[in-house]
Amino acid sequence: MKQILTVLIALMVFALVACEGPAGPAGVAGQKGDTGTPGVNAGFVYFEGFKDSLRCASCHTPDADTTKFLLARRLEYESAGHMEGTAWARGINSTTCASCHITEGYLEMARGNYVSQATKTYGNGTPPGCFTCHSPHAKGDFSLRKTDAINVKSFVAGAPDVSFNVGTANTCVTCHRTRETSPMSPIPDPTKTAATDSIVITSNRFYPHYGVQGQILMGEGGFEFTGYTYASSYHTTLANAKNIQCADCHMATPVVVAEGKAVAGGHTLKMGYFSSSTDTVGSVNVAGCRDAACHASDITANTMTRPNFEKYRTAQQDVEHGLDSLRTLLINKGWLVASSNLANASSSKPLVIKPAYKAGALFNFFFLEHEGSHGIHNTKYAKALLDASIAELNK
Repeated sequence: MKQILTVLIALMVFALVACEGPAGPAGVAGQKGDTGTPGVNAGFVYFEGFKDSLRCASCHTPDADTTKFLLARRLEYESAGHMEGTAWARGINSTTCASCHITEGYLEMARGNYVSQATKTYGNGTPPGCFTCHSPHAKGDFSLRKTDAINVKSFVAGAPDVSFNVGTANTCVTCHRTRETSPMSPIPDPTKTAATDSIVITSNRFYPHYGVQGQILMGEGGFEFTGYTYASSYHTTLANAKNIQCADCHMATPVVVAEGKAVAGGHTLKMGYFSSSTDTVGSVNVAGCRDAACHASDITANTMTRPNFEKYRTAQQDVEHGLDSLRTLLINKGWLVASSNLANASSSKPLVIKPAYKAGALFNFFFLEHEGSHGIHNTKYAKALLDASIAELNK
């Protein structure tokens, strides 16, 4: 009986399937379901210090080394002064220099372990490189590592410290400023004008530091003699408004290539260059000067030879002549050693200057000579410091 019933049911199912008609039209699509919870770090191991949302493909691409052409920029950077052995060696075995001269010291300083200097020595420190200024793995992109405002210490009595806050240029001024401590002591004081006021200098390094570019761009940091006017150039106006950055001039595009090597612009950080190994004249990369807000109307090419650039160097020449005059006066007074360009002072043979305020002229000489741009960063301020210093020494 069961077998007969099974056969009958099978025949009924077969009949129903065999008689099935064609499929009807598709129904209306249903509502979209809720989005599932995104996966976190699925299939990727993150090392300590790596951004948790980092993805390799954000920077690394199949057909190029990185989205930022890292190799090309590294080749440019090989021409930069930052890569020179003397600059790097300065930071080895030195806590006072490590924070700017080697990568490891800079990273320690950038993380806030100390205001401007490292706290330990790095005997195997490495030269400043790509990851000194950039932290792609920690930040997840190639933005700059440190762009917050920089406090620049004053080394003139009564003058306040300077807050430098000019956007990406803050990265540059992290190091291109006076450092927090210095062998220079005591500091010059513009109020010490009495004939009996004296300053006793016991170090031949009577200056804060070589990297004073941030201060002079702001029109600050020099020794300002009382009774003189200290104006600033238009570069300062642009910098205060964040309309000009260090990179606009020092990293201008296009990059100049000579004899198969990047020599100016981009990550070379250089503006002056030689077009060949036999070039004795040299040229200037003025691509950054041609910005619409700057010299677009009178500079029509990205580069020009130094002789053609001379008409734009009038301001530099004025500063150079002023420095020569001030140097001669300081040597004649016995305050400056001609052969070394250092102060004529030591712990065993101090330099005593009366009235004390006139030591500001010696301070200004170092301030402007070490600044390096010969007035380009802030011509008016440089000239005002020189003119006042010369006038006071001639009294």
